[in-house]
Amino acid sequence: MQAQNMNMNFFNKKHLPFITLFLIVFISRIPFLSAGYGIEEDSWGIALAAFHTKLSGIYEPSRLPGHPVQELIYSALWGAGPVVFNGLCAFFSAVGVVFFALILKHLSFKNFFYASLAFAFVPVYYISSTYTIDFVWTQAFILISFYYLLKNKLIVCGIFLGLAIGCRITSGAMLLPFMIIIWQNNHPKQNIILLLKIAAPMALVTIIAYAPIIQQFGLSFFMYYDQFPYPPLSKVLYKMTLGVFGVIGVIAIGIALLAIVLKIKNQNFGAAFENKLDKKIIIASFVILVLYTISYFRLPQKSGYMISIIPFVILLFGYYLNSKNFKLVCTAFILSSFICSINLTDKLRGASYSKYAVVFNTSGQELFFDPFSGPIFSDYSKRKQKMKFTEDLIRKTNTIKTKTVIIAGWWYNEVMVEMIAKNKNKFVTFESYIDASKISKYVAEGFEIVYLPEQKLYNELMYKSK
Repeated sequence: MQAQNMNMNFFNKKHLPFITLFLIVFISRIPFLSAGYGIEEDSWGIALAAFHTKLSGIYEPSRLPGHPVQELIYSALWGAGPVVFNGLCAFFSAVGVVFFALILKHLSFKNFFYASLAFAFVPVYYISSTYTIDFVWTQAFILISFYYLLKNKLIVCGIFLGLAIGCRITSGAMLLPFMIIIWQNNHPKQNIILLLKIAAPMALVTIIAYAPIIQQFGLSFFMYYDQFPYPPLSKVLYKMTLGVFGVIGVIAIGIALLAIVLKIKNQNFGAAFENKLDKKIIIASFVILVLYTISYFRLPQKSGYMISIIPFVILLFGYYLNSKNFKLVCTAFILSSFICSINLTDKLRGASYSKYAVVFNTSGQELFFDPFSGPIFSDYSKRKQKMKFTEDLIRKTNTIKTKTVIIAGWWYNEVMVEMIAKNKNKFVTFESYIDASKISKYVAEGFEIVYLPEQKLYNELMYKSK
């Protein structure tokens, strides 16, 4: 009887919005989990590193500085397949949305359910939660940490922030906005204690997570690197705007910002600061936007690097917009995943599009705008297109009877993962990118050098050769 009462208490009306959110988010990801490990070279790299770790028993990061919390869990699950790997990302995306809702509820946010759904369906978050990548794991741990910060459970906050850092090292930047929120004016000793309550468990979890990497590489693991020259400004801006929020989302943001500017002209800017906590949350949110935008511009290769700002963009709009306009922005964010896609037309790694699409060129690439297909569908079709190319490539290489080196570039991780369960052709060696001296060595040994499409250019860019 007591157990029955506990179950009834758990599923009471208070919990219903959060259970509903979790189910909506998780179920919405299921149709997109099956197309391999994802569109990203790094997503297949995580799968490949998990295989090598499982095989050798020695942790191998997919790339430095590594994502040990996620990668070690995946290595333990190797063999379960992409649906399970991707399904874990779907699970963590749902957890992140639920904790965002709990944060907003704690802050007495009037439209917390709309705001949480908007976060769930912002294109870059939706897409990243359907394949094997660290972004949504990281964001879930950050939001759990933030929730416990607001609940004044600082040790728990520190533990989850440490787990976030263990998924993506840049999560450590969240310590600054966290301290802004809990900072007590004119209480220096108290502030030191508060900082230590977060920082000590955070540091301990981080050290434990990165211990296998530190053991192998020492402190030199603590780095970031880029393979290629800085991309064109048009591509940088595209990835941080349309690549994050989609066409409809960007339009909604523009209109919302205009509405806020007009509102500020007629009201005191501080009108949104209803109490001291609100003021700190707003300041902290702006700090997060600045920190992660700066971080993105240092290495502007992926829209996913901007995921950390999305909840705080939504939160700020909730403070500064009236209820009607805020709901319209949230609706636009939700719709932005399903309509008005802009993507590559490339026949090997591009997306499919309808007959109503408009094709155009920018920064040396052919793109399309399709009003009737959204980013989530474009991404899924790109994943299937890339898998088809990889399968065709592996089948063709099986017919090679002479010593051949194939420089695969960004196809390397996907090819290596797909070949794990297949018979290898002893005449064929795959490389990702190699320098001129290694190419010369292969040639001297009688190998023919073959480049996959576009990879000769990128191999030269990698090593700055002519």
